Amino acid sequence: MNKEQSIILLEKIIRGDENALRQLFDIFSHKLFHLAYSFLKSREVAEEAVLDVFIAIWNKRKSLTHIKNIENYLYIAVKNQALHYIRRKPIPDENLLPLYEIELIPEDDTPEHIILDKEYESLIQEAIDTLPPKCKEVFRLCLSDKLKNREIAELLSISEKTVSEHLTLAYKRISAYVKKRYQ
Repeated sequence: MNKEQSIILLEKIIRGDENALRQLFDIFSHKLFHLAYSFLKSREVAEEAVLDVFIAIWNKRKSLTHIKNIENYLYIAVKNQALHYIRRKPIPDENLLPLYEIELIPEDDTPEHIILDKEYESLIQEAIDTLPPKCKEVFRLCLSDKLKNREIAELLSISEKTVSEHLTLAYKRISAYVKKRYQ
């Protein structure tokens, strides 16, 4: 979604268009869920946090005219909501969901290559799981949510240089992990 489309969508929401809110939810809810989940580690609580943000947007829609970038606004709102939940009550442990869906484009569809691709995907996932928490979060926002360094920095309240350092570290560690396991 480009900036003009998001501005039009936000203007419709401000005017009370429920379908526009639904569109916004459909576009961003999956990414926002992953963000909330990275903080809360609970599927139900993460879903609740995202829904709370969209309910709040609807309830205060007339006062949202100052928003210039709805995507950044949503990410920051979900992050703040997740942090509010953490302060408010303990979060139950659940089976952890994979936050990354690594999918390789197969070069060949022979059974041998399919098996090797699955093993490689699994190995990359293992490597990602070994990253330090903040580094993993930055890597996920970049890889899965396709946010720019500036957007990640704003969302996490860190500098763009720190984002770049986390991404560099992530790629180095993943590469080293894969090389070590393949040797």
